[in-house]
Amino acid sequence: MDDLKNKVSDVLNNLNWLLESHNSFVELISIHGNKVIIHCEGHCSECETNCIEVAFRERLPQVELVFQ
Repeated sequence: MDDLKNKVSDVLNNLNWLLESHNSFVELISIHGNKVIIHCEGHCSECETNCIEVAFRERLPQVELVFQ
């Protein structure tokens, strides 16, 4: 679990660097098995490019991403 949490944190840190330029951020709420629950705030929370989902799919394809 700690390994997955570290990997999720890495993805989120990389995303937040990008999202910051759009006055947005994403944060981890919790991890339950392979389900990663996150919260996105700002303009990017309604963006249609799905860069958050793409980043997780590319780096952690085994997780189920849930937006809260």
